[in-house]
Amino acid sequence: MYKKLSIGVAVPAYNEEKLIQKTLSTMPEYVDHIVVVNDASQDDTLRKIQGCAKNDSRIIVIDNTINGGIGYSLKKAILRATELGADRVAVMAGDAQMDPARLKELLDDMDKRGLDFIKANRFMHFDALKAMPRYRRFGNVIVTLLTKFSTGYYTIFDTQNGYVVYSRNIIERLPWHMVGNRYEFENTVLVALSIVSAKVGDYPIPALYGEEKSTIKLFSTTMRVLKVLVKGFWQRVYYKYVLYGFHPIALFLLFGTLLSGIGFIGALWTVYEKIWHNTTPTSGTVMLFVLPIIVGLQMLLTALILDVIEEGKS
Repeated sequence: MYKKLSIGVAVPAYNEEKLIQKTLSTMPEYVDHIVVVNDASQDDTLRKIQGCAKNDSRIIVIDNTINGGIGYSLKKAILRATELGADRVAVMAGDAQMDPARLKELLDDMDKRGLDFIKANRFMHFDALKAMPRYRRFGNVIVTLLTKFSTGYYTIFDTQNGYVVYSRNIIERLPWHMVGNRYEFENTVLVALSIVSAKVGDYPIPALYGEEKSTIKLFSTTMRVLKVLVKGFWQRVYYKYVLYGFHPIALFLLFGTLLSGIGFIGALWTVYEKIWHNTTPTSGTVMLFVLPIIVGLQMLLTALILDVIEEGKS
C-alpha cells in the first residue's frame, strides 16, 4: 500500500532472461501486486520468473503459450492487477530500464495534479537523453510529434516511453479493444485515453540504459505505428467530436481536407497539362484551384487551434 492506495505493477517479458530477475527483485516494498506476463519467451525467462515468484508472494505469473505482443501482454497484466484490487497500476518493462525508485514520484505527481494517467518523460533530462541510441532518439521524436496530432495531447512528449501509471477509474473506462497488441500499444492507448477525455500528464524521469538489447524491428514497427496513428486520428475525431458530442472541429477537418485535396489535385492536373500538352491555364482556372487550397488550409488550421484548446478542457 502507498498512501492508503493498493499499488499494482504490470511487467511484460519477452526473452528477458538476463534482466528479469533484477527487475523483479528491485520492486518497492509498498507494491502489492506484481503481474508478470511471459510472452512465449524462447529463452530461460519463464523459469527465472517462476523462481522469483517462489520467493515473493506478490508475483503473479501469466504464461502466454503464443507470442501475442507487448500490448497484448500489457492489457492482460493491467486488467489482472485491477481484478486483484489495485487502485493504481504502473508498467515496468522486464529489461530493468525503468527505475522502480522513481515510482513514488509518479504516484505523488499523479495525485497532486489529479491525473488519470501519468507517464515518464526522458526528454526532460538532457544528460540521460544522450545515453539513448541516436537512431532511437530520432525515431522517438518523429513518432512523438505525429502522436500529438493523432491523440490531441499536444503538451506531452516522449510518447513511446512505457513507464506509466494508470488510475483504476481510467482502466475501467478505457475502450481496451481499440488498443494495439504490439509496439503500437503506447500510441493507441493515448488515442483511447483521448476518446474518454482522460486527464494525462508526464513527469521527468531518465531511462536506464545498460546491457538490454532491443527486439524492435525499426522499419516494420515504424510503418505499423504510422498506420495506427492515421487511423487513430480519425477514430478520435469520430468518437470525440461527432458521436459523443458534436463539435465544429469535425466540420472544419472534413471540409478542410476535401477542399485542400480538390485544390491540390486540380493544381497537379494543371501542371500536367502545361508540361505534356503545353496548355497554358487561364487566370480563372488557376484561381479555381488556388482558392480551395487557401480556404481548405485555413479550415484545417482552425481545426488544429480548436483541438489544442480542447486538450485543456479534459
